Amino acid sequence: SSNPMVPYSSWATAARTIQAAVGAAVPDAVVLVTNGAYTGGVALDKPLALRSVNGPQFTVINGLGRERCVFLPSGANVSGFTLTRGMSSDNGGGVFCVSATAVVSNCVLTGNSAEYAGGGAAHGTLVNCLLNNNSAGLGGGVAWGDTTLNNCTLTGNSASDSGGGAYLSTLNNCTLTGNRAQNGGGALDSTLNNCTVS
Repeated sequence: SSNPMVPYSSWATAARTIQAAVGAAVPDAVVLVTNGAYTGGVALDKPLALRSVNGPQFTVINGLGRERCVFLPSGANVSGFTLTRGMSSDNGGGVFCVSATAVVSNCVLTGNSAEYAGGGAAHGTLVNCLLNNNSAGLGGGVAWGDTTLNNCTLTGNSASDSGGGAYLSTLNNCTLTGNRAQNGGGALDSTLNNCTVS
């Protein structure tokens, strides 16, 4: 809104940034985000639902190659965004989840990077997501032992060391195609159930 007013309870008084809306929200609230390209990262500090109104093709969070797109604490979830150009000096360039109870659904994670692990995502549960062209040292797409992917597609991700698509993760009903790494182009040290790897 051109006239934002806390607690941003209507479109007429809506916050101008996602971070402002998240900061004003109470735990377990739903924060709705309208169409647009939002620059800079968003860090949730409480369990709440962050949702776009019209889906990832219309709603983008761009880390500008300088910061992680989204940080999710336990019990929080994010749905319906494109997360792009996120960067982390450690883990989770697109999104970092504190635990498996942090959920990312119906999102596109593309062009993100992490210096250590999980270019697209680190930890958490991902549902119906597309991860493409992300990169990291370990797990270009996703990494770490409490990371679970359900019905996701990982394509064109890369790792300079191990697990081009996934590293130390569990994948159910996923498709991994065209990923690359020195060890385990598709996945390494992971559990894949009913997945296609090509």
